[in-house]
Amino acid sequence: MPEGLEDTTRELVDWAQHVLPGRAVAARSLGDRECKDGVDIRLIGLAPRPAPRTVAPPLALTLDYLLTVRAADPLVEQTGVAELLLAAMEHEDAEVAADRDTLRLCLDLGLPPAPGFVLRATMSRRRLPARETPLVRFPLQVAAGEFGVLQGSVLGPGDTPVAGAVVRAEGLDRTAQTDAFGRFRLHGPVGEGAVVRLNARARGVEIDGEAEAGRPVILRLPLEI
Repeated sequence: MPEGLEDTTRELVDWAQHVLPGRAVAARSLGDRECKDGVDIRLIGLAPRPAPRTVAPPLALTLDYLLTVRAADPLVEQTGVAELLLAAMEHEDAEVAADRDTLRLCLDLGLPPAPGFVLRATMSRRRLPARETPLVRFPLQVAAGEFGVLQGSVLGPGDTPVAGAVVRAEGLDRTAQTDAFGRFRLHGPVGEGAVVRLNARARGVEIDGEAEAGRPVILRLPLEI
């Protein structure tokens, strides 16, 4: 399988010259409307070719070439295209695309009609080597944040402990519930002396306050007796 489009086209030109020695063979672009006696080869289509299930298979394309034969003598023209077609049927690296209408293709390309066929070839290219990710050769250091304790009590009228009150530390996603003596403790990533806003709620009543990490705080809920 040739590597590269240029190599594939050149091999196809050499093959046609070998099959029809003495005939002019030319690779032409789609926009080239010049038609002379001999064999014209035009690339009319290309598409990705399914890759085999192997490790890093090469990239492959399917190439469709329109081959037409022209000659002043109709017999020379007809025998020439027949010889090319028979040789193409025995080609190991290409196949005849029977689903392509040569006369229709000539009309679509603005070319005078001529006998011919479409030869389907394949080209490949090696994949670029994968870029290796360098290994990390130094120890990973993890810095732990400082944890602190927010603690205190929730009291009601007459400094009565409020059991079951929910205390939430805003911004820390931490909550706690007071015990039978109204006490609570919250652990979170707060340094010693940091001030955190608290919210206490019980029996449909709530109150906001502030607590300093490491120092007990009292939150008084205005509950009805």
